Amino acid sequence: MLLHLKLGLPKPFLLPLLLRLLRPLGASSPGVLAAPARTENVVELDFSTEQPVHLVSPAFLSFTIDANLATDPRFLTFLGSPKLQTLARGLSPAYLRFGGSKTDFLIFDPKKEPSFEERSYWQSQFNQDICKYGFIPSDVEKRLQLEWPFQEQLLLKEQYYKRFRNSTYSRSSVDILYTFANCSGLHLIFGLNALLRTADLQWNSSNAQLLLDYCSSKSYNISWELGNEPNSFQKKAGIFIDGLQLGEDFIKLHKLLKKSAFKNANLYGPDVGQPRGKTVKMLRNFLKAGGEVIDSVTWHHYYLDGRTATKEDFLNPDVLDTFISPVQKTFQVVEKTRPHKKVWLGETSSAYGGGAPLLSDTFAAGFMWLDKLGLSARLGIEVVMRQVFFGAGNYHLVDENFEPLPDYWLSLLFKKLVGTNVLMASVKGRARNKLRVYLHCTNINHPRYKEGDLTLYALNLHNVTEHFQLPHYLFDKEVDRYLVKPSGPDGLFSKYVQLNDKTLKMVDDQTLPALTEKPLSPGSPLSLPAFSYGFFVIRNARVAACL
Repeated sequence: MLLHLKLGLPKPFLLPLLLRLLRPLGASSPGVLAAPARTENVVELDFSTEQPVHLVSPAFLSFTIDANLATDPRFLTFLGSPKLQTLARGLSPAYLRFGGSKTDFLIFDPKKEPSFEERSYWQSQFNQDICKYGFIPSDVEKRLQLEWPFQEQLLLKEQYYKRFRNSTYSRSSVDILYTFANCSGLHLIFGLNALLRTADLQWNSSNAQLLLDYCSSKSYNISWELGNEPNSFQKKAGIFIDGLQLGEDFIKLHKLLKKSAFKNANLYGPDVGQPRGKTVKMLRNFLKAGGEVIDSVTWHHYYLDGRTATKEDFLNPDVLDTFISPVQKTFQVVEKTRPHKKVWLGETSSAYGGGAPLLSDTFAAGFMWLDKLGLSARLGIEVVMRQVFFGAGNYHLVDENFEPLPDYWLSLLFKKLVGTNVLMASVKGRARNKLRVYLHCTNINHPRYKEGDLTLYALNLHNVTEHFQLPHYLFDKEVDRYLVKPSGPDGLFSKYVQLNDKTLKMVDDQTLPALTEKPLSPGSPLSLPAFSYGFFVIRNARVAACL
């Protein structure tokens, strides 16, 4: 039978239409989503894939352990949990930054005796593989978990009032932190105290020297920072340090490193807050004075104050766009003072002050996190360090019971699917306001994918499902969908997520679940339900920029 069609339809829409007409009624390929019958309101995507616009680090998505966890070093033994190690290992390769406000109130005491908990930590792994079995006895872990809520309140109160007290930590504390990083496949970046000063406000490097000597004796592979948000030293400690002095301090630290076993170690800084007002001047003067000795410029960003943030803020595209200006300002300062120096987001999350209660640890926070990753890559930031992997506050990736939260699962998907080559994607004929799309080459370390494949990730802040179509030259390609939606009755404010309609949870303490794709039929529009986000891997795309 000869079938003759004369339709006034764009060519990209003919293939799925013909496939539907020729397919027997009710037939579909096993495990493949059939193309939807309705294609109205489909928006087309525009890709620019000739060459990458930027190249990010393989450790682009990295994270922190806040230094406040060492305020009472007993709680550092949480890092001996095999479950925490499994979760951290899932996000490797990554940097693990040990930093935060408490950085400048911690003093290394090599003569300090380890606590009972720290001693138990080491004794428990005698004659065992420390990375395989972990090293915190279950009774110690349970007791510390009971005490943790009280410690957390003390830490948050200290942060709220910006009244920090000095604390000391031992060699055992350093060992625990390094072992956690090493067993998890992470590279440790250790923040040194910058508020130890001589009478004339020069940096007193004697305590740093003690720590460097100890870490050298253990042959630890560590990178270094000096201080945290020096623009706020006046508020936190009543000491004003200008950018020129800070630059001299970094030069002094750099000389110490060159004379030690860390002569090839990297140095990052200055970890200033958002670039506005006097902070811009501090950053500029720091880079002029000491920018030559750092490997990357680090700065911090939060969208909101955690004490006043609302659920509307978390779903507001205008709030997401406030990130663009400080990124551009930081690059302007860097290019004028230290051209071509790499820029890192050294600490970041949704809201400062420990995050926003009942928001920063829910599905809703994922819009901010995914959009920040997309914008950071597109604008040229090489590494983004999420505050915090585990610890005090509401913006953690893993909660106090060692349970992964929505942003952990989102981070895990990003790690597995998104590669280092950054490309451009946009929605044709529409402002990017509430439907936001980003494009990379696919991570070729994923066993299912290969060079030339593309990963599109998108978030839909509309209250209706959005349908979008790939560019015509990719129309017949196979696509794997990884759709992320909230799980449970709390909706957007749930602490659980579904991947392709299956709730994600660990198989056991040492096994992450499979992240299973949903293949789409070639030519079918890609769909994102209202208030959801997801990843789409375009297979066999053979994009030159990804080969």
